[in-house]
Amino acid sequence: MGLCVGSLRAGTTNGLISTFSIIGLYSPSNSPVMTTNAIGNVITTAYTSKPLAMNTKSILELLEAEFGTLFPGNARLAYGLNTSGFVVLDSTGNILLNAATNAADTNYSFVLSNSAPYLAIASGKAVQTTTVGATNTVTVVTEHLPDYGIYYQDGKSNKFHFSGVITLKLNELESSTNTLFKTLSIQLDGSGGGTVFNPANGEYDQAVFTSAIWNASGVNFPD
Repeated sequence: MGLCVGSLRAGTTNGLISTFSIIGLYSPSNSPVMTTNAIGNVITTAYTSKPLAMNTKSILELLEAEFGTLFPGNARLAYGLNTSGFVVLDSTGNILLNAATNAADTNYSFVLSNSAPYLAIASGKAVQTTTVGATNTVTVVTEHLPDYGIYYQDGKSNKFHFSGVITLKLNELESSTNTLFKTLSIQLDGSGGGTVFNPANGEYDQAVFTSAIWNASGVNFPD
């Protein structure tokens, strides 16, 4: 199930600009290491963990490898409300890649999903002003939605996820003739882990995400 935002209706935008910040630990593929002390044949097993950090550039590099392409330096990762999936945009907002599916790789997936029926705790207000011949409503709301996660898997042995609570902030202006989402932001705070390619050693390592944040935001979305 994709992101549910109550009464939100997708506009004509190609996506909310997205950023990732993932921090955690990984165990190198050669950990544990066993060594033997010749005196007394004492065997010591040493376990190693090292810091892990991933960001938006890391995700774009995974997508380049998965789809066999190269993005321009100004490419941006986004989440499309009208497609309910991740896309890669150029500097002007045109779609370079629909990252939701890969017809050449049935194992691939990159989704925002929740594991429970829709539940939200909302705070804020909607103010309606009626004048002669027109009714305008300004809605400013913050919603907290549990059990959401980002799930990624590709044909290169990367498979990871993180899940937690989404905070959705919406500032909407609705008139008798149109609707404008003045600001919209989505933030997912969570933790998780999986198997990820590590450029530091050129191998796929087991990882735990102790802090994982996904942000997506945009301004002035017409309906």
